[in-house]
Amino acid sequence: STNMTDLIIHAISVPLRQWIQDEAKSKALDQRTKGSDQIIRLKKQSILRKATVGYGIVELLRHVQIVTNQCLTMATPDPVKECTVDNFVVHVSRHAQAIECTEQAPWNDVMGVSMISPALSAQLIEPSFLANIFDENMGRYLEVVITAPASSNPTALLPKDTTNIGVRKISDGNDCHLLGILLYELYSGMCPFPAESNDKKSHQFSHNEPWRKKSSVRYDKKKGKSYSTLQTMLYVPLQELGFPSSICLLVQDLIDGHGVYSSLEAASTDIHLLLSDPDCFLFDLEDSASQGGNMQLQIKKGKLYGREKEVSLITDAFCRVSSGKNEAIFIGGYSGCGKTMLVQSLTARVDIAGGYVLSQKVDQMSKKRPLLDVLSAFNNLCLLIKNKTSPRERLSIASKLVVEFESDFSVLARLLPNINGLFPQLAKPTTKDTSIEQMMNLHNVCFTLQRFMRIVSSRLKPVMLFLDDLQWLGSTSFQLIQALLSDMRGPSCFFFVGSYRSNEVKQEHPIFDLMSHLDSCGVESTKVHLCGLLQDDLNLMISESLCIFPRICKPLSDIVHAKTEGNPFFALEFLRSLVNSRLLKYSLRERRWIWDETKIEAENITDNALYLLSAKMTSLPENIQLALKILSCFGIRVDESIVGYISSTSQYSDFWDWLNQAINEGCIQKVGSAVKFVHDKVREAAYGLIPDDEKSQFHYNLGVLLHSVSKEQDIQLGGAIFQICDQINHGISSLIQPKMQKDIVELNFDSGSMAMDRSDY
Repeated sequence: STNMTDLIIHAISVPLRQWIQDEAKSKALDQRTKGSDQIIRLKKQSILRKATVGYGIVELLRHVQIVTNQCLTMATPDPVKECTVDNFVVHVSRHAQAIECTEQAPWNDVMGVSMISPALSAQLIEPSFLANIFDENMGRYLEVVITAPASSNPTALLPKDTTNIGVRKISDGNDCHLLGILLYELYSGMCPFPAESNDKKSHQFSHNEPWRKKSSVRYDKKKGKSYSTLQTMLYVPLQELGFPSSICLLVQDLIDGHGVYSSLEAASTDIHLLLSDPDCFLFDLEDSASQGGNMQLQIKKGKLYGREKEVSLITDAFCRVSSGKNEAIFIGGYSGCGKTMLVQSLTARVDIAGGYVLSQKVDQMSKKRPLLDVLSAFNNLCLLIKNKTSPRERLSIASKLVVEFESDFSVLARLLPNINGLFPQLAKPTTKDTSIEQMMNLHNVCFTLQRFMRIVSSRLKPVMLFLDDLQWLGSTSFQLIQALLSDMRGPSCFFFVGSYRSNEVKQEHPIFDLMSHLDSCGVESTKVHLCGLLQDDLNLMISESLCIFPRICKPLSDIVHAKTEGNPFFALEFLRSLVNSRLLKYSLRERRWIWDETKIEAENITDNALYLLSAKMTSLPENIQLALKILSCFGIRVDESIVGYISSTSQYSDFWDWLNQAINEGCIQKVGSAVKFVHDKVREAAYGLIPDDEKSQFHYNLGVLLHSVSKEQDIQLGGAIFQICDQINHGISSLIQPKMQKDIVELNFDSGSMAMDRSDY
């Protein structure tokens, strides 16, 4: 066949036994000539090459099993003879072959594996679009092409000599047992059974402790010469030979045959995981454990689990927008179900496609600030246009704006101040024009932004607006979004995506009015509801967090699913709480996570993630708790300038250190020039640490502290003045001291004036 011919042309064929010996020689040479870091990396490369060979072997055995089970009336090969080291050949790339060289072969040089009897080859192919994905991190996502000799007759796979071979159906259990023995020899270079035990009895499905033979060289002083001895020794687990725990567990479970592996297909699935994500499933985590002694869950931030259907829906919707339509998607679900992450899976594609992505987090104060969140997003659009267009494109947009707005350009600049920086040639001196102030009603705002969007949004550069937590958005903002989506002059390639907590909105909420109006206007909209993850999807998430095969952690994930209903955020917080309570812990001896299913199942927890977060925070040191309380008063995101003012006081001189500890605890993260809570539920839990009857006093004291810092150091507050005013105003009427009244009046006056100048409504 063509595949077989390609394999022969581009590869060198090496008997598996010789290949194993060559690997051992390379390892011995490396230990004598390489540095410690190089030795570790080369050892990993060797382990990955052996996993690749193991994958080829198991795929060949699976193919033989399938064919022979389909030919039940025919004689079948002896599984003991076919599942041995001497029955396989490894194909390595010609340019990478370095058996006699001082350099070890690359980790991805194995191109295929062949079986001698029956004659069969497995070509290991890496899809072209994935060929370079593992350049820096070792790993291979392989597809297998099985080829047989020219004859397509299934009986060609059967041996010519069928003497003493009876008709049988392949036994999965026994074949898994034999595969385990073969993989043991592949990794260790030693057969776990004595040579004379290759009879039917020793290879019956047995759980007895296997044996191995070891040759050693000794020196006879009397005769003055050395001699070799062959000793039968107890089987040594691969773990004691220094192999990764995942390999040890895989091989041991196959050899033991306690029903852990029900088929060769299950073994193939696990070996494929080792290859496709070796950092997670193949290599041990001992390096992390040795740093500080506490192993952390290996949570894959930003990875979306079990939402393939929903990703397809929002991707298709964006494609329709790119073809010249306006469209909306509404994503509902409980807090922590992955709404934001689902949208973020699309934003990168929109950006690559040339579109503009506007993202705004709505908070509980939004209803008191009409239009602020939406206008703020469109104000940022001006900056995106500046960064993503050429001077020629900007000149074209500017000329269209002049034609469209003429003398009304100042109205647009009043709404979107950043447009003056985008088109300075169109900017006019700032004046207190009362006629413009009178025009700033909702109808005119909608009309002005409609005209703006017709110019800047197009099929080649569509605009996507994502508003997170719509349940807190004011009704006027919904009316503005409706006006943009249902523009009577035709679609402007505007894509609106909004997420909301479905359990926190009633039927009379404005979000449902928007959906209804869009339907009546003929604007296509899609409603997506996210439930908890299915058991298999949650199991994969937990498996990758623990770096353990999915089959091993399934009992644990089933318990977690039952207690969290599959909510991914809640499930991860529950896992963290189990780590804190030592019901889930990393074993340095076994080099993997272990747990007590009975005790975990008996855990009495609430279905509210806020409870777990609060319990976690109350166990943190008091200084970290105080830092989280302070941050929570400013919302989900706090600018670095505010943090700087706080840390400049003698009272909070160690504030940055406290925040770094909170970052290590996974409560907050650095995002650009700001500090942000990792989730709004985390911020709610932190804010909940302040007793309700003390919240006003806490806000007020914080605002006064910041105000005093600004006065003492004569700091130009800039945008920080809004945050300071907000904190102080929490205490108005009951807490303001008479000597502070004048300062607070001036502070609010300056803040209000700046807000008007900046259009921060």
